[in-house]
Amino acid sequence: MALELQVLIIAVSGFFLGIVSGIVSGGIGSIMVPLAIAAGLPPQIAVGTLKMGGLGAAFGGLTVFWKSGHVRKDILRVMVPIGISVGLMTPFIFQRIDSETFQTILGIVLIIMAPTLLIKKKGLLKPSRKRRGVGYVLYSFVLFLQAVFGSGAGSLANFILILLFGTTKLETNATKRAVTAFLVPITFVGLLLTGYVSLIHGIPLLIASFIGTHIGSKIALKQGEEFVTYAMFIVALAGGIWVLI
Repeated sequence: MALELQVLIIAVSGFFLGIVSGIVSGGIGSIMVPLAIAAGLPPQIAVGTLKMGGLGAAFGGLTVFWKSGHVRKDILRVMVPIGISVGLMTPFIFQRIDSETFQTILGIVLIIMAPTLLIKKKGLLKPSRKRRGVGYVLYSFVLFLQAVFGSGAGSLANFILILLFGTTKLETNATKRAVTAFLVPITFVGLLLTGYVSLIHGIPLLIASFIGTHIGSKIALKQGEEFVTYAMFIVALAGGIWVLI
């Protein structure tokens, strides 16, 4: 496949999937990685290059959500230092990871957990200190998975934030963006320096993802909690099936 066509496919996909990501708080990596590989990028280069799309998605959404009041700063204070630490470790273990088994497990987990996204906040128990502690541990593990694999792992954070921290869907979206805004740049720089990023493909993807996610985040705020809830459910379920197939 010609280079120009590769870049076009990846950028256009990044734009439209960025809109979806802006609405449902990520989860599009499970689609973008196979598309990038199908376009001709080697698997690890595809994952590394898509970190630039992650940069666009993180900041494209954060520019919308930061002033909305939906970012949970109490969660941010704990998770940002952890995200930075995970980002620094990623380049050293990236090349040693085989993602096939992980993808199968991820697909199954997304399908099983998708119905929990339909639980209304009033139906959830008030987060105790113990539940929040478990939440921080699990969220740290998800950040590691997200940094190393990239392919939809960030969707797992939705379940943790909603079920263990009691966040609304919009708070989940906003808070994830803020945490990722610290994780992804460090991960990206590390992978770039170790040769796992194609800037030719990545720069157009970054721009397209930023614009798409910015649009999607505005749609999420405008349409509200119920719309985002069902969108998250559909994307989690479809993403799980997509990964397994």
